[in-house]
Amino acid sequence: MEPGFVVNLLLAYKYALMAPAAFLLGPTVSLFSGFLLRLGYVELVPTWLALAAGELAGDVLWYWLGWRYGDSFVARFGRYVGITPHAIENVKHMFNRYHDAIIFFSKLTAAFGLAPAIFFTAGLSHVPFRRYMLLNIAGQVIWTSGLLAAGFFAGNIFASVNSVLGKIFSVAVVILVLVALFGFGTYLKKRAESSD
Repeated sequence: MEPGFVVNLLLAYKYALMAPAAFLLGPTVSLFSGFLLRLGYVELVPTWLALAAGELAGDVLWYWLGWRYGDSFVARFGRYVGITPHAIENVKHMFNRYHDAIIFFSKLTAAFGLAPAIFFTAGLSHVPFRRYMLLNIAGQVIWTSGLLAAGFFAGNIFASVNSVLGKIFSVAVVILVLVALFGFGTYLKKRAESSD
């Protein structure tokens, strides 16, 4: 297979490929898409719609898994990861009381790696699906727009630098920021697990 054929394929189906990429890789694809937006390789509206659709599909999957298999998963494997039936009842009670804020803000902080567990818990707690999706879509509008803006800003820096060394430096800074965000998310996840 020739490299030119692969490049042409990617350019022809870029928006169709963005949705599954966002589903699998999440925020990284949105940041990179903002970068491509600034460089003129993609257009705003189809990019935004593809990214939002991909991430929302992932959220629906986590919700469905929690709704369908949450109780059986906890009963079967909960003891191996420190989840007790009493803890689940406490989480369900808290979730039923504050699910609006929990779902909305977890969508806005999805880069920290806690969103899948929260969306699984939303399904486990049987939060009404319509309510769940309305909150998720509201958060998705802000989340996708913010990530595209951040990627666009990084692309703007990249485009304004004229030297090869400057371009390498700007890419390195973006990578360091992504690594720092990932590390902070991992830290928060470990801290949340240790507090349980």
